[in-house]
Amino acid sequence: MKYGFFGIAGLTSCIMATQAIADQMHYRNIIIGERAQGLAGAYVGVADDASGVYYNPAGLAFAQSNDISGSANAFYAKKAVYKKAILGKEDWIEESGGTFAPFFGAMQKLDKYVPGLVGGFAYFTTDTELKDQENIIQNKYDITRYHRSANQRAATYTAAGALGYRVSPTLGLGLGLGYLKADELLQISENLVYTNYYLLQSTRESLVAHGVVASFGVQWAPSSKVAVGFTAKSGMYASQKLNQVVDRLELSTKGIDSAPWVVPSSNPLGSVPMEIRGGVAWFASPRYLLTADFDWHEAIDDMSSQTKSVYKREAVLNYAIGSEYYVTPSLPIRAGFFTNYDATPMPKAVDRGYGQPDHIDYMGATLFLALAQPTSQLSAGAVFQQGTGKAEKSKPRGVLQDIEATSYTLAFSATHSF
Repeated sequence: MKYGFFGIAGLTSCIMATQAIADQMHYRNIIIGERAQGLAGAYVGVADDASGVYYNPAGLAFAQSNDISGSANAFYAKKAVYKKAILGKEDWIEESGGTFAPFFGAMQKLDKYVPGLVGGFAYFTTDTELKDQENIIQNKYDITRYHRSANQRAATYTAAGALGYRVSPTLGLGLGLGYLKADELLQISENLVYTNYYLLQSTRESLVAHGVVASFGVQWAPSSKVAVGFTAKSGMYASQKLNQVVDRLELSTKGIDSAPWVVPSSNPLGSVPMEIRGGVAWFASPRYLLTADFDWHEAIDDMSSQTKSVYKREAVLNYAIGSEYYVTPSLPIRAGFFTNYDATPMPKAVDRGYGQPDHIDYMGATLFLALAQPTSQLSAGAVFQQGTGKAEKSKPRGVLQDIEATSYTLAFSATHSF
């Protein structure tokens, strides 16, 4: 019976501690752009539309026309299964889902002012979480009732502008500057009824951060069939704040224990990780394109002591490969594969308490079908990710749980050139 009680108590504490942020520790949760989405984000070597503001501002310099584009994820869903996390007997399942618009952009050629100059603007979401979840364990494992309700609303988004300049017929340079905001809110209500014990706990955590990100890009086309791109990004937070407010009431044979507390932090995220992207595009024929990218993000370990264990990031290197084939002049098919590794340190099986963040490494694939016209394009398709990892979700101490996670997105997008 003690194992049952302490197992559930540990589960409530660990779940509370490891969900303070949405999912900023994965850098490819959302693939930005209309054409780039079908190519699994392998777009640094192309980037000749409005999404070049995100991938490579130098790619703007090779734009053939002005355009305006946007993409909307009609539906997305995520599911994580923590194997035997409830007392070593039952899986714990967490799910989230919803709709959002991840990208809107526009691009304008500025030749009448400076020959070879192109400007672009984009608004994009790199992470989002919409969760309304309830878990109930009733008359199991000597527990009369355990009820947990969690609501989470979170998003990380950027509004950015960029300029691309064509230095020569084969070389372009680009600069970009963007405003970054992370806005997250998590509320959890828990109620545990056990033999001679009652627990009522309410948790509210909020994170708000504002920052700027600058980017520099280069694109080189050594031949008509090959283009190489490179982008470096660096940023800083102008302000950031995390607040955790917990109200806890315990009734037991020992009496009443009420322990409310507030945990503020003015530096929870540390700094914005530096990002380096590189890619190559091979235009094998007028009908076939093959692209490959990598993106590296630096480690961050300069946070305050209160949140260091949750927000510490390791260096991450991801890869992507994409292909585009025109079945007919108006019907391209795009597909790709990518990695989405976790920047969170892998939890360790040590007797140190609870709350080590989850670590999940994903592999993903994309498949999109488009309808192309001379001045417009519509596309629709899906992004699927599957991952495995480890978590420290409950007692006994030093025992880790396996995680199996999946996510999928049904998306559509449109571009118009003028």
